[in-house]
Amino acid sequence: MKETLTHRQLHSLIHVSNVLNTSLDIDTIIDSIMIETISVVDAADGGSLWLYDTNRECLIAQSAQGEFYPQIFKQIRLKPDESMTGMTFAARECLIFPNEKEIKKALSTLSPHNYDLLKKYIPNNFNFTSVISAPIMLKGDCIGVITLDSFQLSLHFKQEDINLLKAICHQAAVALEKSSLYREKEKTVRKLSHSIEIHRNLANLVLQGEGLYSIIHYIHQTIGQHTLLFDDLGELIASAYDSSLCSEILHLVKQQAKQIVGSLENSHSVTEIEVNKNVYQLIVLPLGSKPKFLGMLIILSTQKISDVNISALEHACTVISLELVKEQAVFDTQQRLKGELVTKLFSGQIDETLIQKAKNLNFDPKRNYIAIIINLDNISTMDKLLRDSMMRKIIQMAHQVFLEKNSQGIAVRNQNQIVILLSFRSKVSSASIVSEIKELVKEFQQEVDLKNYETDVTIGIGRVKEGLLHVHRSLQEATKCLRFIQSYHFENQILSYTDLGVQRFILQNSEEEVIDFIHEVLGPLIEYEQLRKGELLMTLFVYLEWNQNVKKAADALHVHTNTLNYRLKRIEEILLINLTDSKQLLNIHLAISIYQHIKNKATLQKQ
Repeated sequence: MKETLTHRQLHSLIHVSNVLNTSLDIDTIIDSIMIETISVVDAADGGSLWLYDTNRECLIAQSAQGEFYPQIFKQIRLKPDESMTGMTFAARECLIFPNEKEIKKALSTLSPHNYDLLKKYIPNNFNFTSVISAPIMLKGDCIGVITLDSFQLSLHFKQEDINLLKAICHQAAVALEKSSLYREKEKTVRKLSHSIEIHRNLANLVLQGEGLYSIIHYIHQTIGQHTLLFDDLGELIASAYDSSLCSEILHLVKQQAKQIVGSLENSHSVTEIEVNKNVYQLIVLPLGSKPKFLGMLIILSTQKISDVNISALEHACTVISLELVKEQAVFDTQQRLKGELVTKLFSGQIDETLIQKAKNLNFDPKRNYIAIIINLDNISTMDKLLRDSMMRKIIQMAHQVFLEKNSQGIAVRNQNQIVILLSFRSKVSSASIVSEIKELVKEFQQEVDLKNYETDVTIGIGRVKEGLLHVHRSLQEATKCLRFIQSYHFENQILSYTDLGVQRFILQNSEEEVIDFIHEVLGPLIEYEQLRKGELLMTLFVYLEWNQNVKKAADALHVHTNTLNYRLKRIEEILLINLTDSKQLLNIHLAISIYQHIKNKATLQKQ
């Protein structure tokens, strides 16, 4: 370097180096490079520093020093090989354009747009007399170019100017690298500080007992994007979004969540969805980790979420996960305590200790009680984690439907069933209680159906009992209703013990005894129908349904009264009975009523 630079230029280079080392701000460094370079190169009247943008694949002016330079170069984008600067970038070596002819030749490579900008801002009588350009090389790659221009006929760029510019470009590369590293470090520090601040604020919300809604609302306010929290079944449990999120988009996100939940990974994912020609970014952040995911946080945004905010959201997910774990722990503890009470009540062994435990759980032993048992079919075949999640969700639904207006009640898991106990004041009539319960049960079943869970729900309802001392009877009655539905293929999935009527006869006897009774009374007629596929059995059903009124029964069957009378006579002959005999008619009524519920039993067909 000492052989190619004059003593004065060496001093100038040292001065430039010292100036560049006074700052780490990249904009300050770039401006300093150009100001100092123009000042130490005698022939330079103006100049510009360009950096290559890899995304746009073009050179963009970062600093332009001269009378009209900022107006021109801040707008121009140069491709490699375009103009003096682009040619230098492509050649990766210093180039000199010693006269107006060479400069015009280089300028002819400009794109029409860039050429128009140049003509717009440069006076007609203004000419470049000479130009030198040098590449800024960093670790073997060209990252930019410094171009110096001269407008004086008396001064021309010399070889020693080229040598000095090369040296300055080398210093510039070092300074830019150092600034870039510092900027990345600052970015990392800001990212970490931002994440820590969010984490601290969220932790404070948890410590103050604010709950999930406050956490989600804070995230929404902080990042300014739609924020939705889904559980491990893909159901929305908390959200915060502004009015721009229409119902159509929200529905689509919910559908996406259902599909995503089964394939969650331990790291966040970013996808795009399009609705009405609008493109949204869908950022999915898992809560917890395999194999026990707790759910996911979904951010819906119309713009790219920065890495800083992604990092902050990952910290937020840690807090949300802890809050979900805490809620599950509280839920499981409450379920355990209530489950112990229900187990004891089922046994009917009520003592003072149990009464006290019931009081601790806000039960008044003197109030009236009714039991509801919800059976979840096929749930035992599910994966344990999925089964537990579904049970937890359905119990929460039961709380919302049954216990919102009945504080002295419980909904608790009992193996693959949910047991619900509701209490009422003794002044409330049993009929009104049962009527209210039936409406709530229908509402609950509708809610479950909307969720499309892969399980069938059957519900048994016991009768109202006075005091906790007798509540086990209501539990037993609800259990009998479930058994009736399951054993006799009862079409209705909801059954109240008060509606069973004569069907209680079935529940008080073994299946074998019930079937024997039916065959004793109706056996010959059932066999006759199976062999001939006639209409006698249906005729008997309708005749009894219309209280032995021949005219109404005939109309219901769409036959003449003579035809009906003939069929009734044939039934009497087959069964060897007299339909006017009250005792025989009672047996027929009872057998018919039971047979309608168990006619599909395989054992009946074998008799």
